[in-house]
Order: sequence, then structure tokens, then C-alpha cells
Amino acid sequence: MITKSRLFPSFFAGFLAAVLTWGGALEFITDKPVPNAVFTQTIVEAKLNAAREVGDGGKAVFTGGSNVLFGVDSKQFGRETGRPSLNFGCAAGLGPELILHLLKPMLKQGDLVVMCWEFGHYKFTRSGQVDITYLNILFGPQRDFRRNLPVQDRLSLALNLPTSHVRKAIGTAFNPYVDTEIYRCQWAIDSRGNLRSNQGKKISKTELLEKPLSSVVSTMEISRDARDIFSKFVQYCHNQEVTLLASWPNIFAHPDYFNNQRVAANFKTIELFWKDQDVEVVGNPFDAMFQADYFHDTIYHLNSEGVAIRTAKLTKDLKPWLATEAGSTGN
Repeated sequence: MITKSRLFPSFFAGFLAAVLTWGGALEFITDKPVPNAVFTQTIVEAKLNAAREVGDGGKAVFTGGSNVLFGVDSKQFGRETGRPSLNFGCAAGLGPELILHLLKPMLKQGDLVVMCWEFGHYKFTRSGQVDITYLNILFGPQRDFRRNLPVQDRLSLALNLPTSHVRKAIGTAFNPYVDTEIYRCQWAIDSRGNLRSNQGKKISKTELLEKPLSSVVSTMEISRDARDIFSKFVQYCHNQEVTLLASWPNIFAHPDYFNNQRVAANFKTIELFWKDQDVEVVGNPFDAMFQADYFHDTIYHLNSEGVAIRTAKLTKDLKPWLATEAGSTGN
């Protein structure tokens, strides 16, 4: 019969062996990204290249998730305002902290940054319930960013990583018939970070009407991590003499958003948060809502026709903060 005095050391030894095995597996696959991470990192690389291309201070930068990638034409904005412009919209699943971490080194004195965060970003947490895209890229191409997170978040992320990630990473790396290049994003992203592959419509009005965004219709509570991330970025921009504004993400104009007190309260929560940060909010959320004909493939992704309209609206709203130069091409 096993006594309690022997049971505990056996349990502890087993637990320690499991931890070491899992830690070893994570270290082994750190340079072996899964297909999703390869895809997402391609978008990141395109954005960083575009940021280098646009040059030094004085540029306008639009940042957020894929609502910006599929929602703003920085070349159009540049032509209409005479200000060099950059679309720094990335995959929303990266989360705001990683997106801002990638953007910060690209900012210079005199720049203007317009943030259009997806509504779910205001509930972002560094660990716990996180997007699989975030996990995939942190345990791959953006592993250095993960290693600088607080210890408790690193541990939580490691425990949240599904075993399927490890299997996919090993399978992708050692399959002699697979070239990881096939997983790279094939979207056409131009030299100013704009998507040029969103031609036409791939989603029906019926699909868009199926259900409203839960992050819009459920009670909005801005997470502690989101507050910390955005507050630090506000301070960074202040120290770098970068003008910072907030605006709204472009989404489908679902009927449930209108005349809805909870939705109105959520928008007010966001506005008050930015007011407390001394960041002005440009425009109103309903101006960023569009009919079904202007969407490409999801509730956040405009097609090229919708992008042109959205960009024109943003340009009009932002003119008080811009020093326009007539005749500049903005290319």
C-alpha cells in the first residue's frame, strides 16, 4: 500500500516531468511556426516594409486590426490631404499590444496616429482567454515579444497553448513535401500598407445579418490590460511629440446597433476612456457603419468601393488636424 508520504513525492516528480517536457517542446518548436503564424507574419512584414518606405516624420498613420487593413486607403488619403500616409492595420488577432509594439519604432516627431481599434480590442487580455492567432505568432515569429511579457502572462500563455500547435509546428517543419512559403499571405499589399485584393463582394447580406458583434451589443468593460496598453502608448506618443487620435472601426450597420441603449452606452464608455487619456475621438461610430454592398468577406472587411467612401469620410473628419499641401500626390 502506497503511503501518503510516498504519494506526494511521486505526484511532484510526475508534475515536474510534465512541466519540463512541455517547456522543452515549446523551446524546440520556437523557430518552427505553424501555418497561421507564417500567414500572419507575412502581413506584419508587409506593414513594416511600408513603414520604412513612407519615411521620416510628418506622416499620418492609421492603425488597428484588419478593419484598417480592409478599410483605409492611405494613398487616397495622401492625395487628398498632401500628407504622406501609412496603413498599419494588421490582423486583429495580434492584439493591440503587439501591433503597437511593432509600430512604435516607426514613429517620428510630427507624425499623426489615428487608432481605429476593433471593439473586441478594448477587452483584450495578455493571457487567459486569447485569440489563437495571438498564441500562434507569440510561439513563433514574435517569440521575442512574448519573452518580454510579465512572467505570470508568459506562464499562462504557455499553459493555454493547445497541443495541436506543437503537432502542427513539428509536422510543418519536418514534412519533406511541404514548403512553408505556401502558407505566406498572398494578399496584395502595396508600398503604403494598403490591401489591393478586396475587389468585389464575397459575403451576402444574409450572412452579415445573422448576428451582431457580441462586443458591441454586450456590456462594454475595458479590461485592465487594455487600459494599461493604451495608457502607455499615449504616454509614448506624448514623449515623442506624436499627435494621437482615436476613431471607430468600420463595421456592418446591423439593425441591432440602432436605438439600442446598451450599444450607445458602450460607445460612451469608449469615448470617456479616451477623454480620460486626453485623446480626442474623431467622428462618431455610426458614420463608420456601412451597408452590406460595401463589404468584401467579413463584418469588418470593406471592399474597394467601401474603402474609398470610408477614407473620404475619415479625410473630412481629420482635416482640422492636418496641414494640407495642395498638389501633392501622396504616393
